[in-house]
Amino acid sequence: MIAPTRKATPPEFLKTYDKVSLWIHSHPLTIKVAKVALITFGVGLGIATPFAVLLPVGLAAKICIITAASFLALTTTIIGTVAHIFLDLEISPHHDMKNHAYKPSQCEGGKLYYDGDVPVLSLEGDNPFIAGKAHGYLCGDAINTLVKRYDFAMYTLARRPRANQLDPTCLKSIRSHIPGEYLTEMEGLLAGYNQWSKENWWKFPKKMTLDDIMLLHLMPDSVHFTPQSTAAKSSFALKQAPTVACTAIVDRPGDDGLEFARNMDWISLGIAGSKSLVINRRFKDKRHNTIEVNVPGFIGATTGQNAQGLCVAMNVCSGETDEVRGMPACFYNRFCLENFKNVDEVEKYAKDHSPLGPYHLTAVDPQKASSIHFFQSEKGQNVIRRWEKDKPLVTLNFRYKPEAHSNMHHSKARLKAISNHFKKKAPLANALALPYVNNSLTTHSVVMNPKTHSFKVAFDNAYSGKEPLHNVSTAALFAKN
Repeated sequence: MIAPTRKATPPEFLKTYDKVSLWIHSHPLTIKVAKVALITFGVGLGIATPFAVLLPVGLAAKICIITAASFLALTTTIIGTVAHIFLDLEISPHHDMKNHAYKPSQCEGGKLYYDGDVPVLSLEGDNPFIAGKAHGYLCGDAINTLVKRYDFAMYTLARRPRANQLDPTCLKSIRSHIPGEYLTEMEGLLAGYNQWSKENWWKFPKKMTLDDIMLLHLMPDSVHFTPQSTAAKSSFALKQAPTVACTAIVDRPGDDGLEFARNMDWISLGIAGSKSLVINRRFKDKRHNTIEVNVPGFIGATTGQNAQGLCVAMNVCSGETDEVRGMPACFYNRFCLENFKNVDEVEKYAKDHSPLGPYHLTAVDPQKASSIHFFQSEKGQNVIRRWEKDKPLVTLNFRYKPEAHSNMHHSKARLKAISNHFKKKAPLANALALPYVNNSLTTHSVVMNPKTHSFKVAFDNAYSGKEPLHNVSTAALFAKN
């Protein structure tokens, strides 16, 4: 079932550049035709230019015509080529989920299929290497596309250090805090991707290493940590930080218990939203089956729900990390989903086990909801805020001490929009389409209900908060094998 489209982000709050960006995002076919037309016109004019010597005019006129035509041909060709290569990096095109990005397939340990218009990767999680291998093989094409785009944007253009340029002792230290089964799953992911690469050599697949995969999983921590050395500081990452970031909202709108609405902001580079999918992990042991919204090649969790109804999501926040003291955020979130059944268990674990660095972890079960703000008090201790009746739990990118401080990523503007939304008593899901809450980095919009196990998603390369939500059938995904 597909929920109706919510009202698009009002353009009046946008600056002129953002209005143009929103228009370009909303008209991908028009822009694609324009880019091709520019290149075609430029090349065609360039080919035709030498024939100007045949015109019945004087030599001086011919020289002027040839010069002007050559300049115009070169200019339009360059503009068209640059737009073709770089425009999607700056302004992400709209993705309609009806246009399926994956070809359904299956292999040992996994199955890739569509639930309506939602791509689902279901993995048998008891053997982490086999699960990882299925992931890498079934999603090989998408991983190759994403890795090439991110490599070009982050490392070639932005000049960030590649994995082989980092201090190996830092990556080794990080690995020592990650559960062994996750490390094994990443090894399987690489093996599956390499198998796909051999079978699809004509696509010139991007070569990857385990360190490359590890570096990808440190992206959620990049605001406070860069693994250039064990004593890494946050200054580099903060300079690269986006202007808007994730939003998490919890409230009880009716008789079906708490509801968790979430916008995930991610640097899409024009393709992350269109390649996004739901990853389901199924276990025969005591671990809980899980579903997560993710991108292929990423085995951690940023937003997800388990079979017990526990839901989690993360937000970045201010702070800096100068030592490796725990799991990276995405693995910490996944560990909570797989091993805990309610908010109390998550809070108990967080009391004794720290993640790598500062971030906000919102956990919701059928009865309770809390946001754990790691290392956010004046003394660097954890702070917890909890949902209360008639007091929605809204988590943005403030520094909660527990009072909200700073205005990281337009948190004040988002809080104002959300507060006005609740005064109108509008549906919680509609808050995901609000100004600033829904923005050019919003690629995943999710609404979860822990009591009913409802899980609704919308994917886009930008402004996903305005897109219709698609219901994911969770009964089979949460059933034990």
